[in-house]
Amino acid sequence: MKELLQFELTRCFHGKKFLFALTAGTAISICHVIFSVFPLVQWLDSWQGDFFLTPHSVYGHWIGMDASTIWPTLLYLLFPLFAALPCADSTFWDFHSGYCMQIIIRGKKRHYLLAKWIAVFVSGALVVFVTLCFNFALCSLFLPMVRPEALTNLYSIDGRSFLAQWFYTMPLLYTTVYIVLDSVFIGAWGCLVLASSVLLPNRLQSAISPFLFYLLTYFVFNWLHFDRFALFAIALPFQPAQDVSLLTFFVYAFVVPCLSFFFYFQKRERSDVL
Repeated sequence: MKELLQFELTRCFHGKKFLFALTAGTAISICHVIFSVFPLVQWLDSWQGDFFLTPHSVYGHWIGMDASTIWPTLLYLLFPLFAALPCADSTFWDFHSGYCMQIIIRGKKRHYLLAKWIAVFVSGALVVFVTLCFNFALCSLFLPMVRPEALTNLYSIDGRSFLAQWFYTMPLLYTTVYIVLDSVFIGAWGCLVLASSVLLPNRLQSAISPFLFYLLTYFVFNWLHFDRFALFAIALPFQPAQDVSLLTFFVYAFVVPCLSFFFYFQKRERSDVL
């Protein structure tokens, strides 16, 4: 099991699609800094020495908290696609090419299926984690880490927001927790590529299915005025959706990947090939 997991993780991390996903996420992060953060730097000097003014803070302007530009929307819309890319090909190709038989001969089928599931989740979560950490670190080079003040009304976080007290009292902890949560949510959502590899006839459809389903759920929930159930709205740290239930977090973090794996496991375990 350990050798299979190491092998699957190596395939994902050394693949061109993993590098492409990281590069694309990094490129969007850099564009955000150039077009949204750099223009704020020129105003920092005007706040020096004035105790009644608060400067632009990195906690309010890194890509996760920037509610006024297109960059967070673009990045978070594409995250499910980036997360599914590293392993999307292999989940489909291994089965249809017969390559998986070479692996199963040397180990148990169940171990292979479990290793593939873990690799899909870890690679997707890592793409999100690295991208968000890179953007926050880059923004920190240009904007001060000033603690947000609730009385300024500059931030979208209010009493109905998740972890609102942490944002105003321990903003670094709030940011860290949200980056980890987003990594888990998007990584878990990327596991849908396992189920789609069983249902769909080609690998392109399998690769983009988590992204398309992500958009579909957002549009449906938005149309029904249930934004607090849409992963896109939940994942954004500036929290356009409020009153989000902990049950919703549980569903996206555990139920979605487990159901996807269960469906994938049942189909592949019963297959004579895989």
